[in-house]
Amino acid sequence: MGLDDDGEGVSITSEAEGVTSNFNAEDAAEEINVVSFDELRLSKETTIAMQKAWRQFVASFDTTDSCGICLYRVVYESVPSLKSLFKTPQVIQAPRFLDEFQNLVDNVHKAKELKQMAESLAFRHLNFEVTVPRAMIFRDALVDCLKIELGDSLTDEARLGFMALFGWIGGASIYVKTSFAERLKILRESWAKVNSDKKKEEAERKAKEAEEAAAVEEEEDELDESDEEDVVSPFSAMTNKKTKTKDEQNEKGCCARLCRWGGGGQNTNAISRSTTTTIKERVLSKKTPAETHNGERTPAGATTKSMVVPMTFSDMFRFNAQVMGFGTGGWMDQILNSFGDIVVNACDSLRLHEECDLLSLRIDKVTKGPAPNLSQFKSCMLASLRSLLPKEWDTQYEVAWNWLWDNVAQLLVKTLGASYQWEVAVVKFFSSLPEEHRYKLRASIYDRFFESTPAGQEYFKQSDTRLHFIVEKVFSFSQDIYSEPWQIIDDLSALGLRHVGYGVPTDMFAPFVNACVDVIREATEDSVALEGFKWSLGIVSKQLVRTVAEGSTIVMKAVNANSRKMLQRAISCAPRGQRFQWLLKVQVGTQSISPLYWAIQSGNLAAAEAIMQDLLVLRADRERYYYGNDALFERHQDIINCLCREAPMLIPILLDGLIWRSPRTEKGLRRVNYYVKHLIVNQEGEPAEFLREICSTKDPKIMVHPVVVTVSDTLWNGLVRNHFLLSRLWFLVSLLVFMLSECILPKERALEGVYSVRVVVFFGRTFMYVVTMARLLTRLFWKGCKDLRRGKYKKVLRCIPLPKSLHNAMALGNLTLAVLLLLMFCYEPMYHCLASAPEEWPTYYCDDVEDLRWTYSALGLLAMAVHWFLMVDLAVFSTGLSAFVLVCAQVLSEIGRFLVALVFLLLTFGSAISV
Repeated sequence: MGLDDDGEGVSITSEAEGVTSNFNAEDAAEEINVVSFDELRLSKETTIAMQKAWRQFVASFDTTDSCGICLYRVVYESVPSLKSLFKTPQVIQAPRFLDEFQNLVDNVHKAKELKQMAESLAFRHLNFEVTVPRAMIFRDALVDCLKIELGDSLTDEARLGFMALFGWIGGASIYVKTSFAERLKILRESWAKVNSDKKKEEAERKAKEAEEAAAVEEEEDELDESDEEDVVSPFSAMTNKKTKTKDEQNEKGCCARLCRWGGGGQNTNAISRSTTTTIKERVLSKKTPAETHNGERTPAGATTKSMVVPMTFSDMFRFNAQVMGFGTGGWMDQILNSFGDIVVNACDSLRLHEECDLLSLRIDKVTKGPAPNLSQFKSCMLASLRSLLPKEWDTQYEVAWNWLWDNVAQLLVKTLGASYQWEVAVVKFFSSLPEEHRYKLRASIYDRFFESTPAGQEYFKQSDTRLHFIVEKVFSFSQDIYSEPWQIIDDLSALGLRHVGYGVPTDMFAPFVNACVDVIREATEDSVALEGFKWSLGIVSKQLVRTVAEGSTIVMKAVNANSRKMLQRAISCAPRGQRFQWLLKVQVGTQSISPLYWAIQSGNLAAAEAIMQDLLVLRADRERYYYGNDALFERHQDIINCLCREAPMLIPILLDGLIWRSPRTEKGLRRVNYYVKHLIVNQEGEPAEFLREICSTKDPKIMVHPVVVTVSDTLWNGLVRNHFLLSRLWFLVSLLVFMLSECILPKERALEGVYSVRVVVFFGRTFMYVVTMARLLTRLFWKGCKDLRRGKYKKVLRCIPLPKSLHNAMALGNLTLAVLLLLMFCYEPMYHCLASAPEEWPTYYCDDVEDLRWTYSALGLLAMAVHWFLMVDLAVFSTGLSAFVLVCAQVLSEIGRFLVALVFLLLTFGSAISV
């Protein structure tokens, strides 16, 4: 019994120790360490059990996509509060989940590599609020998923290993966010210095050098003036003996010998100029000729002007790339162009991932095959930063920038070089689809989308043709982004800003992408094409979601709601200096949208009225005034044209805002300011078309508005009246000459034989052709070419471009007159008689012109009628006559109909009477 008791006692003790160790392992696995970030080292047996369990878990699903979707749904549905953190569509994010877990399990026995992967994973989640409770929920949900799928196949050792792994990753994410904040601060501050401070220093240095150069030039001018006075004065050599003796000593000195040796015996003026030039160069450089402005020695013969030290990161990077032999251009320029966005958005994982995906696509388009050596960019980057931050650079800066680039390089390597296969497969798939099959795909996408997201039907109320067009654009974007990534990104930004105006929530994009990918997955068996479509559509959706999120400002939300109160509440948050920017421009990337224009075009006139009233209110801040007149017309030069077409009822609101009336009166009078500069001259310095656009409204109340009256009176009294009188006076002289040479002198029989009269007729007609006709043709040709060059024309008969300068009756009359005068010149009798009867010339009666006389007379009749018609402009000097001309122009069509009816009646009665 003792032995048995001893043996049994030993057995009980060993079991107790085993239970204690199990409890300790359980506690260690459940613990999440956020204090430190050490390597995770698991036993060999644990890592083998974990990898075996993971392989069984993946094999339990039909496809890897279904496995990834299962993991995604487990995490997504575990806690409702986590759903807002998932911005990427399920079909795109689920494979990433599976890939990340697969890499973690494959490297679980490699502590160093596993730590790097965890650090990279934590870096990509810096913008998420990762807490210990959320990490525990995430860990427990994944472990429960493995336990449900594997059952008894999941051993305790593997389960504890997965708990330790997922808990360690959660703790690493929390630790990285708290401890690496200093690195992000270093990145942000140093990047701002290398891009802004150096520019300011460079501008200050150039301004200082310019001031010193101006001072030296003034000194040089004074020296030249004194030299000229010495040369002009004949008594200076006699009266100033000391100066003469000094000059003689200078002529004997080394400077004189050098001047004679180098320049062949120059005079003292040349010596003074060369000395002044040397002084100027020294003042500009502030260094000895053998030093640069960095204090380093330069080779002999080199000048300071030839050494231009880069002061910004991009310039310094290109300089170092040349020195290191990497060259410039190609894939390095693509990274350099995107590097600013990468550094600025280093703490935003979604934006960083998006920038890296686009950058890898652009690099593939540039390299066209071979993978670039990313370490070359890293070497140039660090060398450039060390050069630009010589005082601040230390070990922390070195670690921070290396840390950033290592994480960026990992993101780039994932997709670098894969776009070629994806592009070929995607284009081949869509090009092989017949139209009937494409139609079914488009319809299936909407069926699946409306089934999964019924609320989406509220945003797709267009016609069936429009809905199919939208899906076809999705297909084209997924293909074109491979061939033209730069242009497509701009187009997507513009499209996203339009969705801001439509008020589309970003929650609708992910289900729509899921529906598209699910339908394409069923339509093709090509895994490469499916992967390429998912990747490209993911970029498109992320770009649109980001654009909509950044563009959905509180002002745009108020505009979409068409609420004056919401708009006033939103704009009250803006500083006075940025108030106009909030109301006139929402910028996302290279594209922008105007809240004011969107309110006008979408019919939200209450919001548009509130925006214009807020812009055109004078606000004072001590000695500074804020008035949005300039900002409005600089942003929208065609605001008057837009209001005339879209919202004429807002024109009085705009015009009232251009008037300021003083609250004080003096002697019964009140001071009034009219801010009409932009209504008279546009941004290009050309006359504005304000009056013409206002006249197009045909509203008499607007025409008598004080601003319209002020602009019209200012233009008429200051510029138009004199120019108009001179042009009409010239036209009157031309008409008088035309009448004398065509209607009066040639018709007097008593004057036919007078030689001097024939000479006067000849010169009068020559004047008409050479001066009047040439002037009309030149002006019309110049204005027409100017309009065609600027694109200001419209097509007539779908093929003939008609310049804008010929869109009014007077311009067409001038063109008709010029053409008639050109035809008269071709049929001119006096020129034809010069060849047939030179002995009787000048004359307009000869045998060769008998056949041309009737044609010439008809052309002269038409030209005279057009000439008199163009004199209608003189009616502006009489208000009553102008009103009569206006009435005649308005009822001219009615007169035409009356004449047609009158001819019909005459023909009717004439034919009836003849019977």
